[in-house]
Amino acid sequence: MSPVLAIYGKDHILGYVRGTLEDDEEKQDIESLVESDPRAAKIVRKLSEVDIDDQGTVDDSVRRRLEKLQNIATQAGIMV
Repeated sequence: MSPVLAIYGKDHILGYVRGTLEDDEEKQDIESLVESDPRAAKIVRKLSEVDIDDQGTVDDSVRRRLEKLQNIATQAGIMV
């Protein structure tokens, strides 16, 4: 298991998307994780708005962050 994945998991990925992470360093760590780890990329690619807010009501900034991570996962070319 990669050291970063040991520290960050699905809850942290959701925190990134929701905009609740503490600082920019954590955001960069999540982006790097999604780019380099197939397990994290798989989590991100399977996320939907329902996972983020059980009522399916998310604002544009949340939607943009989700799309950004999903694009990173796709561009990394990691097969999941």
